Amino acid sequence: MRKYNKFFTALMFALFFANQAFSAATGNSKAQNVNAEEPTTRDNAVIFKIHDIKPVDVEGVVTGCDFLLTLYNRTSINFRSFTVNLDWVDEVESAFKFDKYVESVIGFDEVRKQKEYLGDKFETEPLKAAITVNAFGADTQISVKSHIDSEKCYLLLKEAKFNVTPCDIVRSIDNMATSASQDCTNLFQMVDTSNPEYFGQFKSISATELAMRNRESESRELSDIDLVINKIVENIGTSGDTLAEIN
Repeated sequence: MRKYNKFFTALMFALFFANQAFSAATGNSKAQNVNAEEPTTRDNAVIFKIHDIKPVDVEGVVTGCDFLLTLYNRTSINFRSFTVNLDWVDEVESAFKFDKYVESVIGFDEVRKQKEYLGDKFETEPLKAAITVNAFGADTQISVKSHIDSEKCYLLLKEAKFNVTPCDIVRSIDNMATSASQDCTNLFQMVDTSNPEYFGQFKSISATELAMRNRESESRELSDIDLVINKIVENIGTSGDTLAEIN
């Protein structure tokens, strides 16, 4: 059983990255014809990412994945607690589990053994994680260590389907009155590896918004310089008229 698990996991890793490479190549080809906008993040959201993913190895077999969930609260909301529920779907395994290509790679006998081992469990179950965060204030960042029992650590690099529930929001810091809201998913935004912001430190505003503000600031400075130059030219002209009158 352990032998099949290790072999099948290695195969899924290979197929996943092959599929990613093909998607990237296809995307590059489409990008020549379509001007796609760079992904960005909302300035009024709790942005979060999954990173520092480390497979847990037991006697040469991956049995789980350690990872960090980092969140940055760009909102003015204070949370008493909330739970981020994540689902990752393994399209690679669903597409290639027992097709002819896999059969040609591992052989008919191995496919038959795998089918016998799995029985009726042909449907690929989503990889799930539920992470609870407590006492999370506005304009703060936190990283939470977490673990999932699965050999499919590669899935954690992908964007996940998620919801945030239950969610307990502090409405008044003075009297600690709270809202027993069951869902606040709309306040959150996941940042995955397709977004450049994934690879740096989270900021109080998005990288796109920061660049836009910098451009606006530069435009204002250039306008101010133009006004000063025009005023100097105007003053020079006035001085010239005054000198002509004196002469």
